[in-house]
Amino acid sequence: MTGRTTRILCAVLLITGASTAQAQLLERGWTFELGMGKTSFDVQAADGDALTRDFFDSFELPVQSLTSTLDKKDKSFALFGGYRFNRWLAAEAGFFSLGAFRYTSSGTVDDVGTIRQASFNYRYRVKGMMLGGTATLPLGQYLEARVRAGFTTSSPKISYTATVDGEALSDSFSDSSQDFYYGAGVGLNLWEFYRIGLDFMHHGKVGKASTTGSTDVDNVMLSIGYRY
Repeated sequence: MTGRTTRILCAVLLITGASTAQAQLLERGWTFELGMGKTSFDVQAADGDALTRDFFDSFELPVQSLTSTLDKKDKSFALFGGYRFNRWLAAEAGFFSLGAFRYTSSGTVDDVGTIRQASFNYRYRVKGMMLGGTATLPLGQYLEARVRAGFTTSSPKISYTATVDGEALSDSFSDSSQDFYYGAGVGLNLWEFYRIGLDFMHHGKVGKASTTGSTDVDNVMLSIGYRY
């Protein structure tokens, strides 16, 4: 009887020790996340209207009438890799795409006394790399809260097309921009190795005011992660 009890106790200790070691191991290690969501650019149609007037004024074609639309929402994508130092702190790096906002206008311009039909279409697209850190607070066995912050290097790309009586002028250009991001969210840990998360992220002053122009971008993102 004593021998049987001893064997049972040994088995329990081995299982407990293995579980503890696995839990400690999962507190540190590598993580990978794939995220998709929706973005909203902090821009107004009035900003595009002013740009349209300035553009045609530079060709001595003052705008006479103008109607415009602005689509400032798009899809986002992100791919992260990181390292957990413990169950609370981790570093992360990754690639992201915030999509684009699109401005479209039509109206008339004055060509030395002749009124002509004109239009101006404009797109501002953002993608880049990010480097930062996260802090996680467990809220139970499966649920956790997370905050994150860091820096980004992005390349906003501007493309536009202007037309006057059917004659078109198109161009595009980009410039590098170093900015910051921060965010917060919640996650659900499943089967020890997997995580499903919902995060809000804010990208501040993306772009250069002197070249591409700058704008804030808000991003709501659903992510699926793997850790080991």
